[in-house]
Amino acid sequence: MRALALAFCAVFALSPSRPARGDEADARSDATAPPGRPVMRQLGAAAAATALPSPQDIALARPEFRRRFREPLSHAASAAGARQAAETLLSAAGTETDRAIRWLLLDESRRLGEASGQAHLVARAIAAASAAYDFDAIDAELRSLKQIPLRGLDASRAAGVAVAAERIAVRAAADERPDKTVAAEMLAYRAWQRAGDLAAAARAAIRHDAAVGGRDAAAASR
Repeated sequence: MRALALAFCAVFALSPSRPARGDEADARSDATAPPGRPVMRQLGAAAAATALPSPQDIALARPEFRRRFREPLSHAASAAGARQAAETLLSAAGTETDRAIRWLLLDESRRLGEASGQAHLVARAIAAASAAYDFDAIDAELRSLKQIPLRGLDASRAAGVAVAAERIAVRAAADERPDKTVAAEMLAYRAWQRAGDLAAAARAAIRHDAAVGGRDAAAASR
């Protein structure tokens, strides 16, 4: 969006998990199965260890999660309370052995960060979750940050969103995901505007336009 940068200067705006792969033994077994016999496909050990808990497992674990963490969650209505609750949940997730409850701890931390406009909590929760579960962390973090209403943020929290968005843009570019890079740079631009840092917003606008140009050039060459 070249016009975005020009206009600015003149006036100076849980994806689903990836499919798990079976191990080589499963593939060999499938290839040698007699014709017409049903084939039982199983996840390899590594894939099973990182798969997201099923919706049923999460639903069954939720009452226990609420019972154990009722006290910190009861104070999450304010920004300060949400921050403290998220810190408690993140700490508990580090030693939690039940995979469904651990997911709930991390996902609720992310939600609290989103609801209170604290991007660093969103980033920490998703980073911890992506170390234990297989899902699209770039997409999940970007979608979560987009849910934060920038108009309701003070300068400090808006700057936090901008910094988090810029980090996503770098990761997306490294993974060759131009659409995510463009979206993340646009979010960074808007967040820097809200924070009142016009110089940082101008830099984000230039990066956004460059990302759009690169994406369109790549698409045209296909």
